[in-house]
Amino acid sequence: APSEQQYCTVLGVTSGTEFPEIKKAYRKLSMQYHPDKVAHLGDEFKGVAEEKMKEINAAYDYFRKKFDGS
Repeated sequence: APSEQQYCTVLGVTSGTEFPEIKKAYRKLSMQYHPDKVAHLGDEFKGVAEEKMKEINAAYDYFRKKFDGS
């Protein structure tokens, strides 16, 4: 499994960033890489965006669980 540092890198935040900032970074990246947003660029870009969204979602889930305490 990726380390917390790798998740920070994916979201473009530093270690120790509070959850509201993490959420903001997640939303910004989600809008950038959402497959629907890049569909007009062709299937190749859509595939790349889908992979990136998987990483972004995994990183966000990690922090959501960490800060939620569950």
